[in-house]
Amino acid sequence: MSQKNVMARIRKLLALSKSGNPHEAAVALERAQQLMREHAIGEDDLELSGIGAFRSHLPGMAKLRPAQWQGLLAGMICRTFGVRAMFVVGEGAFRFYGRIERAEPAAYTHAVLGRQLREARADFLRNQNKRIKRTTKIARADSFAEGWIYVVRSKAQALSIPATEMQLIETWAARECGKMDTVKTREARDVRGSGGAFMSGAIAGQSAQLHTPMRAGQQPLALGRG
Repeated sequence: MSQKNVMARIRKLLALSKSGNPHEAAVALERAQQLMREHAIGEDDLELSGIGAFRSHLPGMAKLRPAQWQGLLAGMICRTFGVRAMFVVGEGAFRFYGRIERAEPAAYTHAVLGRQLREARADFLRNQNKRIKRTTKIARADSFAEGWIYVVRSKAQALSIPATEMQLIETWAARECGKMDTVKTREARDVRGSGGAFMSGAIAGQSAQLHTPMRAGQQPLALGRG
């Protein structure tokens, strides 16, 4: 049995140890402690095994320096799910890390909303006057995306994470990833029509839709008018 499977088995046994059946709970706890001794697994190791990272790739994302709206989208996901994100340089992807039961749906949500935003942004670009310079179109499209995110973020409630859990996440990141550098995002250029583009994005963002479980035992997170 791999170390990962052993950890999963121990977590299940510890969950059973809280059973209302005293005999079943005692047997589960004894077996969990036995496995921990056999595999030299401490409580800290067990806690860290509950932390994981999940990748989300958005087609067309810059591989070295993401646009500011792409960073804002990832930040909104982190705020909503109580996780952290790292940009994978060279891949054009984000990895969301934290409690496994939240990090996995966070990556899924990022992919779903990212696809909706990418399509809305592409539609906005197609409707721009063909005589406008491409750089101006891109700047407006970036402002459009920021407006879209602004509205979607206003619908999602931030999840408060205990300091002890944040410390655990940081410990996991230091162990698994080492020192991480800060990546600066590319800001949207302020051009004529940027304000209108932002407002267009805000209007389009009202139609964003997502219905997915946030974590076990909680009501689904719902964005949009569905």
